[in-house]
Amino acid sequence: MSDPTGSTAQHRPKPTELANAAAEEARRRRLGLPPLPRRRRTRGRTVRRALRWFTVVGALVAVAFLATTAWAYLTGVIGPMRGDDKEVARVLSLAGDTPAWADPGQIRCAAEAVVEDEGSAGLAAAGVVAPQGSGFSYTGEWPSELGSQWYAELLDCAGDGPDSDSATWSKQVAGAWTLDDPRCLRQVGRPAIAGVLAVTNLRLADEDLAAKNIAAITDLDSCYARTPEAPTGAAAAGYREVTLKVTAPTVAAGVVSLDDGTAQPTSGEDPELTYTLPVAQGGAEACVQATTTVTYAWGTVRTGEPAKVCGKAAAAKMEWRTVERSCPKDKPRCTYMAAYVEGLTDNQTMTVTYRPTGDFKCAGKKPTCTVKIKADTDGKARTPGLLVTGKKGKVVASAGSLRATYPDS
Repeated sequence: MSDPTGSTAQHRPKPTELANAAAEEARRRRLGLPPLPRRRRTRGRTVRRALRWFTVVGALVAVAFLATTAWAYLTGVIGPMRGDDKEVARVLSLAGDTPAWADPGQIRCAAEAVVEDEGSAGLAAAGVVAPQGSGFSYTGEWPSELGSQWYAELLDCAGDGPDSDSATWSKQVAGAWTLDDPRCLRQVGRPAIAGVLAVTNLRLADEDLAAKNIAAITDLDSCYARTPEAPTGAAAAGYREVTLKVTAPTVAAGVVSLDDGTAQPTSGEDPELTYTLPVAQGGAEACVQATTTVTYAWGTVRTGEPAKVCGKAAAAKMEWRTVERSCPKDKPRCTYMAAYVEGLTDNQTMTVTYRPTGDFKCAGKKPTCTVKIKADTDGKARTPGLLVTGKKGKVVASAGSLRATYPDS
């Protein structure tokens, strides 16, 4: 019931109720009847007992939890690593075979996970680390099962960053392996990819893992490996040489390169190489036979069909050029011209024939006159100077397919 202030008070009997109860008690005594049973308030007592029980049990649980936590922390089960475990984790983080695509936090996470699972003593017994002075050194050799575990931890720890997601590991591996799409990596599975990484990146003490990787490599090949297209080429003509630029096709996955047999590129790097090929004479052809090769990170190689890329050197040519010679006394103003030839083979000899017309005449008024020339070691030669005094007509010089006319218009 509520008191005048609005608070709820315990129910109290009214005076009339008390009087009636007293009268009933007196009547039962006169008649020799037992007294009325008294009402017991058991509900409040039960609640108090339950509260005391929960308090005692909670206190016992708290004490047990604190004791277990303190023991785990002091023994190194939880909390920061200490002693040899801490040193081995540090060695694996700094000196171990860690991939360039993993960030420092990820590497530290993986090192600590491996040490927690195997312990410093287990890793030393496996030969991964060796005692050195007061610490440990990294040996670089892993049992295959433990090497696979190391990379599995690296991949597991890839998703621990604040901006990462469950697919972070596949994106990291796809970037390192130059793959255009990481989805197939997730289909193959993280444990299988960890095994492939261990075989391709670690020095393993046994070959047990290599046989297990066959299925994973087959899956990777079916998803990513493709036979590449043939390379393309462009040619530029030079003096007694040909410049060939060979370009490999763009590939969606793997690392593309050019296999050119015995040819040696003069510049460039894969996937575009430049070759400068000498030839014996002008107009000669030079070729490079190149093949596109794509290498995948797990060891698979795909080779395309060979392509022959060819080009021709600049053609040999003949042209008239002015040469310096003293003029005869009767012709104080005169011009001497010579026929220059380029693009011949070294020390090549040839005969140049002059065919003059109009005012131009050969000696002895012959219709043609000839002169022999010999090329130097650079394939160049010229005729002796020819006095040209005519005002009308031309002089045509020729040697085989080479021809030059003076004047040229």
